[in-house]
Amino acid sequence: MKRLIAVLAVLAASGAVASMAQASTRSYSLPTDDGKAISACLADGSTCGKPAADQFCKMAGYSESILFQRQAVAAALVLDGAQICEGDSCQAFTRIKCYTPTVEEQASAE
Repeated sequence: MKRLIAVLAVLAASGAVASMAQASTRSYSLPTDDGKAISACLADGSTCGKPAADQFCKMAGYSESILFQRQAVAAALVLDGAQICEGDSCQAFTRIKCYTPTVEEQASAE
């Protein structure tokens, strides 16, 4: 019986370690804020793509974006300025995948 308890304790501990080792990711399809599409550009209008996707991911509690797609839209919310972009040059994200590395990945990057 003691051996069974010891084996179960080791298995439980290894499961806890394995779950800590998993990176955290989440995909957002057609991401919105208050029902508004998210602009693929920041407030300066020239910083677009990954920096804007990273901003979205950080607001959602992740470290960064690892994938994003965008398309032209009539209007979208600019995250860092709470403005609305409108017109022919306005693009919004159709997909963002956010990522937070494991503790081990963070340590090896430093």
